[in-house]
Amino acid sequence: MYSMKKRTIVLFFYLPVLLLLSGCVASSVSSKPNAVLATGALTENLQSFAWFQEQPAAPAAYDEGYSAALDKHIRTAIETELQKKGFTKAASGNADVLIAYDVSVSVPLEKDIAQAYLDGFGYSYAYMAGYRYNYKHSDLPGYRAVDLYKSGTLIVDMIDPKTKELVWRGWTEGAFSNFKVNYKTVLSEVEKLLAPVRSR
Repeated sequence: MYSMKKRTIVLFFYLPVLLLLSGCVASSVSSKPNAVLATGALTENLQSFAWFQEQPAAPAAYDEGYSAALDKHIRTAIETELQKKGFTKAASGNADVLIAYDVSVSVPLEKDIAQAYLDGFGYSYAYMAGYRYNYKHSDLPGYRAVDLYKSGTLIVDMIDPKTKELVWRGWTEGAFSNFKVNYKTVLSEVEKLLAPVRSR
């Protein structure tokens, strides 16, 4: 009887610890990157890239907790990874593909107004940074506006410069839980996200 009581006490002592540890492990595992190609799109021969918007189209207006550092980190990381894969950066008028990125955020209630944004786009980190994306997305299976992704999801889009049609999207759900992450963390997430893109 004493032995059984002792084992019960030990079990009740260690069970919360085990649950806590298992929760920590689960929360530290990042989501796997996802990618989807537009219907009929061909990306094998793409050799050069440029930004869909080289500079923001509107003044930056960051909510509390966000800053321009993340914009700089993401753009630098994307350029670095694409160049490692053999892409060359070109002027926007001469590029084979245009690049845009975004990060989903928790949208403040007062800014959660669909009519305030272009169709298929919503409030996001890139919107705070001043980017005003406007490209077509009807050929991309399962397209979602950025505000429909889990907060912190990193998204990279490839757009046909002639048709302004979205041809490829890669994303990692909840890549950033902290929007003040350093460059090393951003680069790691971008590396994973662009992994499906074949080297030239």
